[in-house]
Amino acid sequence: MNNNNLQFLHSLLEASGVSKARLAGMMGCSTQNLFTYFKRDDMRLTTALEIASLLGYTLSFSLEKDRASTSNVIVDIEPLVGQGGLKRLAFLRIAMGLYGIERKKLAEQLGISYNGVNRWFHVDDIAISYIFKIAKLYDLKVKTTIKPRPTGN
Repeated sequence: MNNNNLQFLHSLLEASGVSKARLAGMMGCSTQNLFTYFKRDDMRLTTALEIASLLGYTLSFSLEKDRASTSNVIVDIEPLVGQGGLKRLAFLRIAMGLYGIERKKLAEQLGISYNGVNRWFHVDDIAISYIFKIAKLYDLKVKTTIKPRPTGN
């Protein structure tokens, strides 16, 4: 197990001064349930997005080549997601296209079914651990961007 999958949430909680127990109350779940996510070092992307939102932040991911690579292309998808043109897994769709990652091969490499990979896109959600596993398989870096949520909308 990576044991760093949720490091960005640990940092966000620390910076926000919100305890896990208080966050559980904000989420309407038991403290035990929330602690289980952190113990397993995994949760669904939608849960991580909910946590960031409750704390007053937006959260986005990207999969990128090492900055030293000349083929690195950074695509800011946040404006597109905000317009409803793309969804939560837009970053993964973009990375798969940029780096030639095929769903069938990805499923085989992860040891899951092809239908499992397709389901991610159908439900527009993925376990955070799979984001890191994909990055490791394709020598990519997971970039997590956390920004204060705009006010006055």
